[in-house]
Amino acid sequence: MFLSIDFEDFSHDLKRELGVWDTGPLRVDALWRSYETIATFLQDHGGPSGCTATFFCTGVVAEKAPDLVAHIAKQGHEIACHYHYHDSMDRQSAATIEQMLAWAKDSLEQAANTSVRGFRAPKFRLNRNTPEHYKLIERYFDYDSSSFFGSADECQQFSNSMTLSELQLIPLFSGKYKGSGPQIRLGGTYLKLAPDTVARDLITQAKSTGVVPHVYLHPYEAVDHGKFWVPRNDLKKLGIGKATYWAARQNQWLRFGGARLIRKLARLIPPEGLSGRLDQLLLDK
Repeated sequence: MFLSIDFEDFSHDLKRELGVWDTGPLRVDALWRSYETIATFLQDHGGPSGCTATFFCTGVVAEKAPDLVAHIAKQGHEIACHYHYHDSMDRQSAATIEQMLAWAKDSLEQAANTSVRGFRAPKFRLNRNTPEHYKLIERYFDYDSSSFFGSADECQQFSNSMTLSELQLIPLFSGKYKGSGPQIRLGGTYLKLAPDTVARDLITQAKSTGVVPHVYLHPYEAVDHGKFWVPRNDLKKLGIGKATYWAARQNQWLRFGGARLIRKLARLIPPEGLSGRLDQLLLDK
């Protein structure tokens, strides 16, 4: 089982998404604290090969906290790309996407002093109706881990439909608990809400269909929820109603189930430990 981290600053990204600012300072101390917590978790629970993982970092983190990205890379973790800003790519033009991909990759490689081979779209949002977005990703990266599939065959069929010749897809798993009910993703809020029995069933399903089990975390799930909380006063530009709504909505991500998710993940790790960095799955390795 692999673990990856979408390494982003929730507070910065929410304010950007809501139009409170275009960009602003990061909560670098909170990012450092979350990394240290995740690194300790990997040391304690990763096993002999799972003390390293893949960190999908936004380019803005590399620009504003290059020492942190450099430190993560020096610790042996893979630095991969999570776009430059945590924007929804499916709402952007091809020209903007290419600009952001190039900008992010350059910022990350300069900070980490290593090549960046992997990509994950913010919120897993790409236009999957045409090959355009995947072709742009293929231009800059060796693999993409932005999509959920129910089997390796389904993933390969999608790759063929996108006419991908160089870009390798490393999927996450989505399935139904014991074959019925709603689709559940192996990660994120789904993993927070679902009991261990559901997660274990999805892991078993993933293995049986050829998808390597893979879960993901965020920095805000590794520290006290207040570290990334955006107070309502910072959102007052939105008006009273929207500011109140978004101040409360943060509970879904920041307050609910974060600590429980870390403990649950520890219980789900197989006896042999985690599997390490995602770039180990590349076919040319």
